[in-house]
Amino acid sequence: SEAHYHSVDVRSADAVHRVIDTVRATHGPVRAVFHGAGVLEDRLIVDKKPEQFERVFDTKVKGLENLLAATTQDPLRHLVLFSSVTARMGNRGQADYAMANEALNKIAQQCAVLRPHCRVKAVNWGPWDGGMVDDSLRREFRRRGVPLIAARAGAASLMREMAAGPDQPVEV
Repeated sequence: SEAHYHSVDVRSADAVHRVIDTVRATHGPVRAVFHGAGVLEDRLIVDKKPEQFERVFDTKVKGLENLLAATTQDPLRHLVLFSSVTARMGNRGQADYAMANEALNKIAQQCAVLRPHCRVKAVNWGPWDGGMVDDSLRREFRRRGVPLIAARAGAASLMREMAAGPDQPVEV
């Protein structure tokens, strides 16, 4: 298959619908959605402003809701959500990020029931070597003995999960 990448603020329902409509007009029905959007605003809860919380939470959760609404009529074969192990383990200064990722996990479970012909996966990733992991986070993970996921290894792991049978768990 050919993959197409479109950059859009997923918090904007109108923007998401425009991109999906363009994709559909150019390539036909949407068959796969990968939702990997995320931002960090690491701060203790006492120091976090409501707009910082909303930016982190809404990028993941509202973004997914907008993608799902825009593809309601599409025959999706794959819905892949990039969640985080932080949803289960927590991480200092990331209450909003942990909550958003756990919401993705629960929405994935619901989508698997509502779209039985779609392979739904919520992957609770550890830290990738790239993306949101900048040099300061990389040093912190090294200090804590947490290995980073190399891009090739992560991609191979994702492919294995997507190819797994329908009896496999939605959340991994």
